[in-house]
Amino acid sequence: MTDYDVRVDGEPVPPAAGWQLDWDDPARGVARLRNGARTIPVVVEGGGTDWHIVIHGRRVAASVRTWRERLLAEAATAAQVDAGPITVSATLPGLVVAVAVGVGDEVEEGAPLLTIEAMKMQNEVRAPRPGRVIEVSVAVGVTVATGASLLRLE
Repeated sequence: MTDYDVRVDGEPVPPAAGWQLDWDDPARGVARLRNGARTIPVVVEGGGTDWHIVIHGRRVAASVRTWRERLLAEAATAAQVDAGPITVSATLPGLVVAVAVGVGDEVEEGAPLLTIEAMKMQNEVRAPRPGRVIEVSVAVGVTVATGASLLRLE
């Protein structure tokens, strides 16, 4: 078991074998990644669990959590999954062009719920968790705004 859980852009990242971080100026966040043959300059900004690393000109968000913090985050996520009904909202404005579910339908996490067309692109809205559809708030041909309620799952 590792002492820390490192995530970059929300995805877990295993430790890179053979790489080491050497600080040039810790007060300014200037460091170098070394693996013997290669050296890559980096800038590290942040504190606590929220960090940003600038590497090869790209600023990447990273979170570093202790084993205890990771367990607490997983427990909070599990509690939210079982926390009762949730509203699925539009993440962008557009026209509803398809509704794939109806009230009473059981859906799995990631199942297609409906499709919104925005700027001539069709964007599929998927179930954030498994559940049963208890309300559908839109129909084909309806224009929705960002944040509009699309449907509810329990």
